[in-house]
Amino acid sequence: METVPEMRKDLLFLIIVFVIIATAWNVLVPSYENLDEIEHAEVVRHIAATGRLPVHGAAQAAGYQVRQEASQPPLYHILAAGWMRLWRLPDAPHRPQLIPGNVVECGPSSTFYNKATWVREPDQEWRGSRLTLHWLRLFSTLLQTATVIGVWMLAHRVFPHGPAPWLAAGLVAFNPQFLLVASGVNNDNAITPLATWGLVLAYDVWDKGPTYRRVVLLGVLGGLAGLSKLSGLGVVGLGGLALLLHSWQHKTPLRRIIGLGCLMVLPVLVLVAPWMARNLRLYGDLTALAPMLAEVGRRTYPIAFSEIRPMVLSYWGQMPCSFYPRAVYWPYFILMAGGLIGVITGWWRFSRRQKQALTLAAIWFMVIVLAWLRWNSITPATGGRLLFPAIAALALILAGGWVTLSRRLAKLWAALLPIWAVVTLVAGPAMLFALPRLLPADAQAPQPLDVTFGDDIALRGYAVRAQKAGIACALKSPADCAPLLDITLYWQATQPISENLTLALQLASPVPGETDLRLNYHHWPGRGNFPTSAWPVGMIIRDHYRLPLAPADTPVQAWALQVILVDDQTGIRRQTYTNGAPTGDAARLTLLRIPDPQAVPQWERTLATPVEFGEIVQLADAYVEGAGSFRRVSLYWHCRASAPEDYTVFVHAYAADGELLATGDGPPQNGHFPTGLWEADDRILDVHLLSLPEGVTLARIAVGLYSPVTNTRVPATVNGNPLPDNAAIIWEARP
Repeated sequence: METVPEMRKDLLFLIIVFVIIATAWNVLVPSYENLDEIEHAEVVRHIAATGRLPVHGAAQAAGYQVRQEASQPPLYHILAAGWMRLWRLPDAPHRPQLIPGNVVECGPSSTFYNKATWVREPDQEWRGSRLTLHWLRLFSTLLQTATVIGVWMLAHRVFPHGPAPWLAAGLVAFNPQFLLVASGVNNDNAITPLATWGLVLAYDVWDKGPTYRRVVLLGVLGGLAGLSKLSGLGVVGLGGLALLLHSWQHKTPLRRIIGLGCLMVLPVLVLVAPWMARNLRLYGDLTALAPMLAEVGRRTYPIAFSEIRPMVLSYWGQMPCSFYPRAVYWPYFILMAGGLIGVITGWWRFSRRQKQALTLAAIWFMVIVLAWLRWNSITPATGGRLLFPAIAALALILAGGWVTLSRRLAKLWAALLPIWAVVTLVAGPAMLFALPRLLPADAQAPQPLDVTFGDDIALRGYAVRAQKAGIACALKSPADCAPLLDITLYWQATQPISENLTLALQLASPVPGETDLRLNYHHWPGRGNFPTSAWPVGMIIRDHYRLPLAPADTPVQAWALQVILVDDQTGIRRQTYTNGAPTGDAARLTLLRIPDPQAVPQWERTLATPVEFGEIVQLADAYVEGAGSFRRVSLYWHCRASAPEDYTVFVHAYAADGELLATGDGPPQNGHFPTGLWEADDRILDVHLLSLPEGVTLARIAVGLYSPVTNTRVPATVNGNPLPDNAAIIWEARP
């Protein structure tokens, strides 16, 4: 059996790791991007500044952005206000600026970008009200260490031998959603540790028996939990259930049961009654739910089964505006499934005490689930953190299940959880909120430019490549197999910028006059994290993107990459200048081939033998349709090697005597896909139109390639034999 010093040493190590990772969450998640953070922070500020709890209406009128949190049970906010005063933290108002909704991608999207909802101020992140916020987050982390300790102590009581305490505590301490909550300003950080220790004491009452000290302490915990969140009052019911179960097993006299029950309820009344009396006086509502619901709105539609999925996902991890990448969740799904299977199949192996603890944990978890269902039926609320008052219960059940399945696997899971929490931190907040790298003013871009937008922003260069979908996409949906654009822009602010401009990255048609777009990424720079008003003057800003392109019917072709800066408030685009000369309102950087699907002709083969044009390209087939004065000529090219330049296709219509009747010369695909971008094994469907004079008889149509620079035709051969005039006859009139 593990000795007390060894247990304390192990627990201390786990707490240190938890605090370190939670602090990393605190640092990497920008101010106010945590759950309902600004409202809770403003309630704390109101209490610290005035010494009184906020009142709906009056607090808002006084400039406090408390919204629905004004009437929340106040214990967390009172404690946090005391923390503020203890460290003499600035009590400046929390006044972040919302990012315009049209440049925020809340919910599912093609990229993990633009999820920030508040304007970043990098130079102010650790000053004034934002500094206070980070210190309040640290206070939340310290509160939640009590949760981790409580889970460890509960698991050690129930499973004193083996890895169960490590796994149970790890399932809590290294749950990404728990880490997010524990590094935010939110009253969940008070209810969760109180409910956890309520479960520990309730188990002690059932297992060891009720003492005056235990029942009074349970009542105090229940009252404090009720002052943290209304669901916390369930702790008293949990204690009462444990009292009844123990009394039933040991045939305790009814008088003693009633006495102990009253002793448990009394502290709850002493603690909660004054707050409820205040609510009744101010709002005519004991719980103060009415004014809160007036702010957040009531549900007007029934609960849907589909709401279970976001609840389960967000129990393990959800940023305020986005879920994590799907791969993050798989270990937790396996943990849940294996743990539940282990409990069910190994139930007979548990001792009586273990069965009691697991039963009590299951009952408490179901009570909190029912409380969530009731609350969700009143107002939409699918956040998994609403189940955190029972996080210790679920952790105990899952840890117990894995211990029965395999102690070795339970140890491996306990070791994996902190590692996976770090992976999630890197794949989530670190990537989601990362600022672009700042480089010295003389840093060189791979493709240097001299483009300016107005008189205060310069684009010093770029790097870009279009990538095909990887091999892994074969296991995914077609939407996941689209090409990817990897682009890095090198910006420089030449003087302070007052506006917050929106960046548009577009793949536009290369044909003048056409407005087709293959991509239109329209968000703030820095993946939404670095507004132009925050750009430092002189430094080079390395702004990198990996943008998946939506599946399209367009075959592989060329697209022009262009960059636009626009003021969304006015709709005015910044004028661009290249090398000092005005170039409109878009900076066209380069022409890219996008690896979309290759073309396939929709006709039966008509060209008997392919025609070779040098060693570069082969005319694999051709098809002519139409009558009278109109002909549509479809050419199917097969590229053999990269072309040295952009060739022009000639399409000539001749009369029987050799007279040239009409031409349909032009670049392939009317300029959409220059030959200079063709690659080996490309297959290009190319259409040209011929308009013939009225009353003439068409005898044949010839095609070929020539250089628009030298006007020289590319040699044409069939089976190695040169063709006259380097022209391939693709159609002749029947005799």
